Amino acid sequence: MHIAPSTEPGLHDVTFDWRETDPDRPAQAVLLRLVGWTSYAYDDGDLAPYLMRPAPGGVWTVTLRLPSSARSSYQICPIRDRDLADGVSRAAGLGNERWLEVLGLGEPDATNPVILPGGTTYGHPGPSSIVELPDAPAQPWRDWRVGAPRGGLTRYEIGEGGRPPAVVHVYRPVDGREPTDGLPLVILFDARFWLAVDVTDTLDNLIADAAVPPMVVVVVESIHGASRPEGLTHPDLFEPFLVDELVPWLRSQWMVRVTEITLAGQSLGGLTATYAALRHPDLFGRVVTSSMAGWWPGDGRGGLSGAEVIGAYRDGPCRAVRLFVEVGSAERDLLSSVRVFHHTLLDRGYDVRYREYEGGHDVACWRGGLADGLVALLGRIQSVTAIGLEWAR
Repeated sequence: MHIAPSTEPGLHDVTFDWRETDPDRPAQAVLLRLVGWTSYAYDDGDLAPYLMRPAPGGVWTVTLRLPSSARSSYQICPIRDRDLADGVSRAAGLGNERWLEVLGLGEPDATNPVILPGGTTYGHPGPSSIVELPDAPAQPWRDWRVGAPRGGLTRYEIGEGGRPPAVVHVYRPVDGREPTDGLPLVILFDARFWLAVDVTDTLDNLIADAAVPPMVVVVVESIHGASRPEGLTHPDLFEPFLVDELVPWLRSQWMVRVTEITLAGQSLGGLTATYAALRHPDLFGRVVTSSMAGWWPGDGRGGLSGAEVIGAYRDGPCRAVRLFVEVGSAERDLLSSVRVFHHTLLDRGYDVRYREYEGGHDVACWRGGLADGLVALLGRIQSVTAIGLEWAR
């Protein structure tokens, strides 16, 4: 991968290369899957900008002009089946099943050491590479740091009465001494991808730098066996779990502060966090959300829609809730819905910090946003200023 300044201000030219690995069964087409951009090109029926072109020596290459502040995970998809390669070239007639087949061919860039672990990219269980342009927001707390004291993460099952247990993972800082009023408490949804990227590294670094105080972080894996969409959008599942089970259980186990708890969620987890805070501001006084799924249509079975969550903030009383809200510039309908949510918060007088990053629906972006959100809502003012976060009003 080669990154060079473009002739246009605010843009860089990024060249991606891939070398053939199976000359006995050579690729018929090679697609660059840039999360947040290539999928929308598929929706639009034109994948041509992301199809790599053959060059001498078995090399395939493509150059894209991207915003200088962009960050994205990506995979390279060598397509060896002729019919599938022809379908990708046509794109418009490919069909969702064949598109998923293409995504399943993805592999990381062998020339790029910056990797997003497997389990974090839709449509493929393997690792991805990350492209980070020079002006991309800094992620100083992302990677494991030699010398940072390492906290512990323990898995627990909660519940009884014959139903499947809820599964959570509890992070505790290395210094087990709790202040008399207890440690701050953070509840983070979607353990599947947060454990994959080892969120404990970020938490250890934040605490080591005193960017946030020592805190207990609960990463929710599942709510009594419910599917992810069901557990994160059905208030009759997540509200009693949070309010009547999880918080009392945590209080019985450790000295934690059970007021102004921070809820953090991405995508559907953003709906959970924002709605639960509005409903229970006495418990959940802070919200960190990235790419909240404000476009989500609901399921017709009691599950929330994004419009319902935004409407609840618009039409209900203003609560004592502080929010950090971020969204990617390459998220189309989701971006539009989050902008509506942001303006709703401003109109109602909420304390909110808001930003749009150059990227998509991408864990590579969210893990920096999680850290920045925790600093913005729990940390010191000087730390907030250092990472360029300002109140939106």
